[in-house]
Amino acid sequence: MLSRTAFGRYLMVSLVSALVAMAAAATAVTAHNDGFNERILNCIETRDANSDQCLAALEVSSVDSNFFRVLGDNLDNLPAKEDPKPEVDLYALVKECAATQNLESEECVVALEQSGLSLDEFKAKFAPKLGYAAKKAHMTEKMQACLELKKSLNGKTADELSDLVEKVNYVCRKALVESQMSAGQFWSKYR
Repeated sequence: MLSRTAFGRYLMVSLVSALVAMAAAATAVTAHNDGFNERILNCIETRDANSDQCLAALEVSSVDSNFFRVLGDNLDNLPAKEDPKPEVDLYALVKECAATQNLESEECVVALEQSGLSLDEFKAKFAPKLGYAAKKAHMTEKMQACLELKKSLNGKTADELSDLVEKVNYVCRKALVESQMSAGQFWSKYR
């Protein structure tokens, strides 16, 4: 059994086919058709039986108004046209997100929503463009402390370095455990 929408579509296709056949026959019989073809197509595009285009088609039509009443009922029962969604420049959105260096910023939230990806998929796909922001999101406090201690080692004297060695070893060992990476993976990812 056909559903109402399938039946409506079938009926609409039948009516349009009949109209096209009638229009083709009318043009074969008369060389002058007063623009009926264009008017009936404009009428169908409006999806409104009371539109000016449908009234104009009725004026030059060789069929009676009952035909257009049935057509109008069918047009009124058609689902409304969906406006196409504007295309989004995802590259520009990701570029704006990367500029903020914060995955929780409004720009990154919009880019994530428009991409249709999960947060992990988004980070994986756009990691080169996001740069430090993607790395920073996975860092724990211990990892951050380890990296800060590593940065603080530069420019220290030998005496100052000896004081920091135990602290760096302890904090970075905990950071490696939290990251669940090998030392090589950790230091190559978080330089």
